Amino acid sequence: MRAFLIVLLLLLPASAFAQVYKCKGKSGETMYSENPCDARAEPMKLREHSVPTPVVAPAASTSEPTAGEEPGQASESASAAAANSELEANRAAERTCIANATASVYGPSNDRVSTLQQQMTMLGEQLANAPDAERSQALRTRMATFRQAITREHGNAHTQMTAARQRCLDMHRPAQTPAR
Repeated sequence: MRAFLIVLLLLLPASAFAQVYKCKGKSGETMYSENPCDARAEPMKLREHSVPTPVVAPAASTSEPTAGEEPGQASESASAAAANSELEANRAAERTCIANATASVYGPSNDRVSTLQQQMTMLGEQLANAPDAERSQALRTRMATFRQAITREHGNAHTQMTAARQRCLDMHRPAQTPAR
């Protein structure tokens, strides 16, 4: 799941995030956050995912055809330029929507997982000093419960992000017209 999060963060445009910080938790786990975890946290340098820019026809300043243009071609060029401009605006809005959804889903999820991992670390320390087998078994059982909770949290975050990504696509992609 962490690999998925890393890939996702690298694919999103860096400009959509103010900053992304890579932090180490108390038990050594890696977390990503919009806020610095401590005074030593350094912002990550993310690669921007380049999106090919479509060729945009130059907008005609008048509806009069220029030399070599047939009547009506100037208005077609202007229409094509407007359509490309709208398409680019929709793509930018879609990327922003996905970036905001990513931060709102994975930020709180990472915080909850971090808390669970800290509790597991404390249980691990207690297990190392457990006086008897019965106490050791109780601690192992509780740690297994925390592991299951972490797995559920990752699954829930992934499900929420998939739904949010689809909502962003639905909101910002024009409806496809059926081919005739």
